[in-house]
Amino acid sequence: MAFTGDLEHLNIVDIIQLLNATRQSGVFSVKGTKAVSRIVFRKGHIVGANHIDNRVRIGSVLVKTGAITIDDLQEVLRAMKTTDANRMPLLATLVQTGKLKREDALRGLKKLVEMTIVELMGWPKGTFMFDTDAVVVAPEGAQDLEVDAQMVLMDALRMFDERERDRSEGKDVPSLEALYSDVIPAEIIEEEKSDTSTITADDLGLSDLDRLEKRIPRAVTDVEVFDPVEIHRRKIKELLPGFSPAEQDAFFSFLRKSLANKAGPDSAKQAGKAIILFSDDTLIRHSVMSFCNDEGVLVFSTDDAQELDRIVSQCLLSARMPVVVFDNPATGGDGFSRKKVGDVRTQVREKFSSVPVVQFASAGDNDFILQSYQQGVQAVLPKPSREDRRETYVRDIIAFLEAFRTYIKSLQYGQDDADIFGRKLREGITSLRGITNPSDTTLVVLAAVSEPFERAVTLLVRQGDLTGERAIGLTSDKSMGPTPADRLKIPLAKPSVFRDAVEKARVYYGESGDETLRQFFTDIGKPLSPVILLLPIVCNSKVVAMIYGDFGKKEPAPVRTDMLEILAQQAGIVLEYLVFRRQAAKAAQKT
Repeated sequence: MAFTGDLEHLNIVDIIQLLNATRQSGVFSVKGTKAVSRIVFRKGHIVGANHIDNRVRIGSVLVKTGAITIDDLQEVLRAMKTTDANRMPLLATLVQTGKLKREDALRGLKKLVEMTIVELMGWPKGTFMFDTDAVVVAPEGAQDLEVDAQMVLMDALRMFDERERDRSEGKDVPSLEALYSDVIPAEIIEEEKSDTSTITADDLGLSDLDRLEKRIPRAVTDVEVFDPVEIHRRKIKELLPGFSPAEQDAFFSFLRKSLANKAGPDSAKQAGKAIILFSDDTLIRHSVMSFCNDEGVLVFSTDDAQELDRIVSQCLLSARMPVVVFDNPATGGDGFSRKKVGDVRTQVREKFSSVPVVQFASAGDNDFILQSYQQGVQAVLPKPSREDRRETYVRDIIAFLEAFRTYIKSLQYGQDDADIFGRKLREGITSLRGITNPSDTTLVVLAAVSEPFERAVTLLVRQGDLTGERAIGLTSDKSMGPTPADRLKIPLAKPSVFRDAVEKARVYYGESGDETLRQFFTDIGKPLSPVILLLPIVCNSKVVAMIYGDFGKKEPAPVRTDMLEILAQQAGIVLEYLVFRRQAAKAAQKT
């Protein structure tokens, strides 16, 4: 079955969230005035995408980020042409041959999907089709590579907002396509254009190897209007088997009423939150995703401890304030046991002590409730049991979800952190006012960066490279203060995340597969998390220094990069004034 609709009535973000929440599989195609773009879903996760520009493909993304070389790409593509029709897709082939690490493959796929979504978010008009029958058929032995739709959305929204902010400030915002214009040779691009009638894996961002069971467009008689309400209705019937139509309709009416309250006056306050459900209850996952998404709150769900750890870290990296919600343990069996819940909950509390934790519990399970509070859980909510009170379950679960929604809306998170960052900013600006030596301006910013980060380095911009000046936490505990770092040098001859930050005088905060950064890690020791900060200090319209920061052997924590950027700007102003005074004094001496 295929569903079609218009972007004027449903925006891209809402559609992706719906397909994720309802765990849909199929190909989502969007046709605008420019071209056609596609995103491929498998059980709500994204397994591929194609950007409207032929230069922006998974291969070019991997080469651009330094994950592979252009020679690696061409070698694998040539080898794949000689194999049979059941060959594995490009990403899987690169991973299997050892030319690409699995984490780099996922990072490249995520970046491609992000850029595709950012492009589509800028389309005010267009038509779309979601084809549930165009299912990706992966060859046996292929790598299982997929990315979380909500995680990609989180970063795509941040990227889109940053670009729109820069445009509103009159800054030059290069097109995403321009970043890849010189990565892949023209002859490869022309090859990839050869067959556009069928959705190939090139279209999906996976190479030309995956096969789809049907082509699009299809006959008009096979197409229905894309109706989110009807999709939710079908999903509720699937999630409440054995309940009467009246009970299913009652739950659907509750969910529909919640969806109708979308974009309320308080929605802007909720936009910085993220709910992470540690649960295997599909009804709870679907319901919470549905009404929280429509409040502007992203929702992630998993029942895997390692995946939970990764999601929390990524939320903190993206300045989303996560709330981890644990479902109540099963009353029997080895699945979602009380021990598993307790162990994972302890792990979260120890690793992310500032992240609020909420626990669901069976009514009357007093021992578990008390244990939860003893382990630092912020709230315990009694969750109804389908087995114990089936006759009133639908009514009970509606009341429970309403209470949970109200609790999440009222939950205030991060106020203390905001106060701390604000105080640190004021302290930094006060310190800058008393400086008389130009070199001390970078020291103030270095100290400020070392507060949220475990390691910080001042890098001075020289002819052709960045040269280390001072560091905190690099060769000794950061409590020991600054130490010399003049042995460090970062070349700027080749394109890199460092050179980009210097040339554009723009803050960089995030992960990078940059080759120059990897070499820098060999010099200073690779941190536990690849998340870094590059904070330029500008004097007289030129970047004169860069403050580098990473989390060392710790996991990422919330960072107010905006306040660090303000401090760096103030440091640049002070530096300009001190340089001017020094130049004026020299001129006076000559006369």
